[in-house]
Amino acid sequence: MRRYYADLHVHIGRNGRGQPVKITASPDLVLHKVVEYAWQRKGLDLVGVIDCACTGVLQDLRALVDRGHLLELPEGGLRHRDQITLIPGAEVEAVESHGGVSHHLCYFPYLRNLSEFSSVMRRYITNMELSSQRCGLPARDLMGVVQACGGVLVPAHAFTPHKSVYGNAADRLSDLFGDLFEDIPALELGLSATAELADRLPELADKTFVTNSDAHSLERMAREYTVMRLAAPNFRELLLAWRRQQGRRVEANYGVDPSLGRYHRSFCLVCEQPRVGPDAVLKCPECGAFQRKDFVRGVFDRILELSCLPSNPPAHRPEYILQVPLNQQTGLGMRRLNQLVAAFGNEMNVIHEANMAQLVPLVGYQLAEQIVAARSGQVTMQASAGGRYGKLMGVAAAHDQLSLF
Repeated sequence: MRRYYADLHVHIGRNGRGQPVKITASPDLVLHKVVEYAWQRKGLDLVGVIDCACTGVLQDLRALVDRGHLLELPEGGLRHRDQITLIPGAEVEAVESHGGVSHHLCYFPYLRNLSEFSSVMRRYITNMELSSQRCGLPARDLMGVVQACGGVLVPAHAFTPHKSVYGNAADRLSDLFGDLFEDIPALELGLSATAELADRLPELADKTFVTNSDAHSLERMAREYTVMRLAAPNFRELLLAWRRQQGRRVEANYGVDPSLGRYHRSFCLVCEQPRVGPDAVLKCPECGAFQRKDFVRGVFDRILELSCLPSNPPAHRPEYILQVPLNQQTGLGMRRLNQLVAAFGNEMNVIHEANMAQLVPLVGYQLAEQIVAARSGQVTMQASAGGRYGKLMGVAAAHDQLSLF
């Protein structure tokens, strides 16, 4: 077994006929480009495309298989040039009887399972050409459909304010899923949360945490990713890792500092100001706004609202490593980033393998220092709030003198 890099939440902007799929995603996100970019540029081993049940994308997927560009694996997943495995999936919006909405990632091993799911969901979704559509089913019933079609469901960006299980639908995941709660193998944390924050909730102690990019452009792929210990990159091994069986496991979560996410702290839409404090800020201290239309609860604030307990990670929880993606680092423009990729093969090699002595001749000492510091979160941040991304401010003082050797 060895380490594999996985980003299992990537969108499609246009299908092969040029029609929109994810309205807010870049038109450059077409299926074949996603697979090639994930392998050649980003250095991923597994990529999850979560718009594959959309009618046009499913047709594109079948065409790539028919032309031999993708090979369906016996263990599940689709292999491209023996370099990267595509895990097909769908992001679907569930709605509860009280109006709460949440997004879920539904993954399938084979095209026949995906096709069956797409066919069934036509009963519940008006436009199957588009991504992330509301299906009209509560989360538990959606999971029942996914399981009946041979797939597995993972709650998406579980704490974001607008469309997530904890942010909008329930105080407890077990309340949403009832008797199916134990069948959920993993939970996607989202860009404004970390394992340390999520481990304040005791009901998540047995769940594996995954980190994905939720990419709406090629460049945003792998801004968060999961490192897994597998025997091979396929669907069966992925499930074993999520369930921590037969020695397979998630080995590390790599995520952006939550301060860089869009919803880490609360934000008053009336005052147009972030609202922060040591405790949960659930209403604006200036104008008193607290309703969703006026006040956005931050992920940090929502988790503290749900639990006053300290973080209590279980023994199986791997390290959560804070980092800053290369394309979000101050001063590292596209020209220099391209030079680094040319020198080291792909972005994963730049992030994980390149040392100061190798980086300095290419980008200079200051940027080299920043890259090395940012891979482990040793930089200062300006916190995000209310849908606005945070900013990288500089290298932490303790790391001003990184060694060249």
